[in-house]
Amino acid sequence: MKRIYEIIPGFLCWTTLILPFFLAIFAPNFLIYFIITFILYWLYKTFLMGTHLILGYIYLRRDLNIDWAERLFDLKDLDKYIFKLQKQIKSSRTLHKNKLYEELKEIEDLKNHQKLLLDEKEIYQVVIFPTYKEGTETLRASISACQKSLWPKERMIVVLATEARERERAREKARILSKEFGKVFFEFLVTEHPDNLPGELKAKGANLTFAAHKLQKFLVKKKISFENVIVSAFDADSRPHPQYFSCLAYKYIINPNRLHRTYQPIPLYSNNIFKVSFLTRLTAFSSSFWQLIEATRPYRMVNFSSQAMSMQMLIEINFWDVKIVSEDSRQFFRGFFAYAGDHQVVPLFTPVYMDAIQGTSIFDTIKQQYLQKRRWAYGVEHFPYLLKELPKHQEIPFLNKLLVFWRQFEGHYSWATSGLLLLIFGWLPFAFSPYFQSSVSSHNLPSLARILLSITWIGLFISTYISIGLLPPKPAGYGFLKTVVIYIEWIFVAITAIIFGSVPSIDAQTRLMLGKYLGFWVTPKIYQKDIAKT
Repeated sequence: MKRIYEIIPGFLCWTTLILPFFLAIFAPNFLIYFIITFILYWLYKTFLMGTHLILGYIYLRRDLNIDWAERLFDLKDLDKYIFKLQKQIKSSRTLHKNKLYEELKEIEDLKNHQKLLLDEKEIYQVVIFPTYKEGTETLRASISACQKSLWPKERMIVVLATEARERERAREKARILSKEFGKVFFEFLVTEHPDNLPGELKAKGANLTFAAHKLQKFLVKKKISFENVIVSAFDADSRPHPQYFSCLAYKYIINPNRLHRTYQPIPLYSNNIFKVSFLTRLTAFSSSFWQLIEATRPYRMVNFSSQAMSMQMLIEINFWDVKIVSEDSRQFFRGFFAYAGDHQVVPLFTPVYMDAIQGTSIFDTIKQQYLQKRRWAYGVEHFPYLLKELPKHQEIPFLNKLLVFWRQFEGHYSWATSGLLLLIFGWLPFAFSPYFQSSVSSHNLPSLARILLSITWIGLFISTYISIGLLPPKPAGYGFLKTVVIYIEWIFVAITAIIFGSVPSIDAQTRLMLGKYLGFWVTPKIYQKDIAKT
């Protein structure tokens, strides 16, 4: 059955893309109705996503201005804090008022479960940096960002998770970074994941799991409660905002069901945003935009990069899956099944800054960007997993299981097909159906297309404005003309949506359908200093 399940996504994808050509010849009327319905649906979806993107950006700007350390201090007296929030609600505008109402409800709920309240000073933050082939400069920048965070370093543990198959290069990185940061944090652990362990794929999940087992032994030795340890699984290029750990601790403490929750920051691919090509920059912004959109819809969120959870939860779900490529999103489903459906992602509108793809040349950059997107799209491997696991869990309400499955399926199906369908629908009926050219619908379809185009332009203006707001400080010499280019390049977003959206998604689904399984591909992180040393 597993092979049948693996075939379904790719089969439906290719059927959807090929079917319109046959309909244009043999059933043009049906194709016309389908086109109109699809365009209307896409107009609705575009409006919905645009609204959520604006909300996500507003919430991001809001949370960046919050002193999360002060809020942690406020938790020491819940009655006083409730009064403070009520006072802020009266003087706030609508959108901010809504968020304050949410927080007030959370604090009132926490007061009703006050015995579950944790002391901030007992919480330890752990960051695991799995590394393979990344240069020392990349890792140094990420660990330095942890050092510069506002969280007390005496309650922070950094784990550098190296791979034995990198041999002496990994040990040299560990030696250099241990010397620099060994005394900065409560502990700086270095692990070396052995090569070719039975039952493992050469992937990040296996390395993370090995490192977490070593961390578990260390915590037992130090007699630190697993419930008081929050583990952030970062990529090698992840640089947390200075407020990230304080925000994470606050969200963790106020959630009575914290042990069954995953905490997801907003990944902003902006570390090197001014150095990359415009195609990569557009793709990086689009990825960040999607996470902003999803963060405003936590009921449908699935883990992405740089998520965090308690050490207790990690132990209970047996750490990460060591046999798959998409270990980040699989964590959500493993938690969902382990806790009988009682597992959700808590969005953090505090960012973690990451690298946009940067190759050694423009052609290498395009290649690496494509491979990264294909790896993400290979999350379709969860489809057969869900079809196998969902029927086993009768304790989970059927509607909950159906929603989880549908969102996963619809997301990958739309990812692969929507962009190409929008591209071919405009000319397909005219090219293949002489009947269509003389029909009433041939006159109505251009009107719908114009409406779609108008809304698209509005979306482009919104996206451009938000992208400028997400840019880091400009480097020296980055003048007015280069800034103008960032505005203009958004007109090419439809091209990037197909080249780095639909096509790699179709590629991933086709490979799964044919049984040509992907291994784990490491996104190259290129820094000039790293290049000079290699």
